[in-house]
Amino acid sequence: MSDSLFARAARVFDGWTDTETGARVLRVWAGNLPRIPGMWGTYYHQYRCFLNGGRTALLHNGKLIDADSRFSAFALDLTTGLAEPFGPPDHGVIEVIDETGLAALFREEADGARGMLWDLRAGRELASISLPGWTFNSLNFLCDGRRLLAFFYRGKHYTEHVQSRHYLLEAGEAPRLVMEADGYFCSHMVGHPLDAELYTYDRWPSPKRDVEQVTTIRALDGSFEETVKLDENAPRPADMWGCRDHYVWAPDGSRIVSYLNRQPVDLTIPFDHFPFDWWLSALDWRTGEDLFAKYPPGRWGGHMQMTPDSRWIVHGGGPGFDKLYAVEMAALRDGWNEHIICGYPATNPEGKNCGYFPYPFVLPDGSGVLFSAGWFGPEHGVYLAEWPVEEPR
Repeated sequence: MSDSLFARAARVFDGWTDTETGARVLRVWAGNLPRIPGMWGTYYHQYRCFLNGGRTALLHNGKLIDADSRFSAFALDLTTGLAEPFGPPDHGVIEVIDETGLAALFREEADGARGMLWDLRAGRELASISLPGWTFNSLNFLCDGRRLLAFFYRGKHYTEHVQSRHYLLEAGEAPRLVMEADGYFCSHMVGHPLDAELYTYDRWPSPKRDVEQVTTIRALDGSFEETVKLDENAPRPADMWGCRDHYVWAPDGSRIVSYLNRQPVDLTIPFDHFPFDWWLSALDWRTGEDLFAKYPPGRWGGHMQMTPDSRWIVHGGGPGFDKLYAVEMAALRDGWNEHIICGYPATNPEGKNCGYFPYPFVLPDGSGVLFSAGWFGPEHGVYLAEWPVEEPR
């Protein structure tokens, strides 16, 4: 039996053994680059970032390594510790698909950003779009790993009237408009994990008005679109700012995992995400049944990820609860459950409230979790924690 990805990384990177759980935790530096605290971080949790079966991890923030660099992303080989600039120069890298060798890239141009479907193996553009007069927001792959959604909008979202458009990019085809909305900011597109003709997005009323749900599921051809159901037992947010927002799909397509806030948001006082009344949610999009529980103090850390078997929801805690932990999704029927994987370097917020999210990513073979930690001190960087042999404690 071949070594796990974590076992191979453990022969390259230094680290420590967690005194509470016994898990190994590795500090992920590059052996061929200067060691600069905060030199890079993990990607936003809705984007895939592993190549070569998980051996290579895509990390961002390369400008901190070299301010004159034309690259913002680096590909780190977890089995050798060597990192190289990733993608064509002067392009931002949003997401990569290991199975197809395709990537979502963007490039700033005089009339606005251009979004691109890029062939990593051939090193060439397959399709692209720019929309003068509109603001480019994001690119997201469908689950076939070959087609890409691009989101553009115009107007000042949330406070003013906004128009949104979603376009489909496919190799050899002209961009195709698949969705447009007037009076809505339609962000956070994510393809259904098993059906390449379905995707979800957040449909925010703009100007703002209070609604109970913004997560929306849609067929590419427009034959089906509805706000994701909430049954009578599913908790409701206090106001629009508390809606289920930064979500991920369970890999088996059964539920949409997110969180909501049940405390009204007062924007007249200094804003801090972490003290709100956060609840974890695992919503069955077909029925509206929710598996939910209130986060205990300190546990909400921004964004979650799921294990490949759709069993565990992986989190990093907020400031003061500097631990990586897992929640068993099905066990949420019985309330909050928590299984500590490891502790990590403490967070020093330095007056900031939204810049230090751990963004965990579970290795494709399930042997470890890659995440960011240690803001904003000398230990700020990327770490790799061992997944427990049996199950989280």
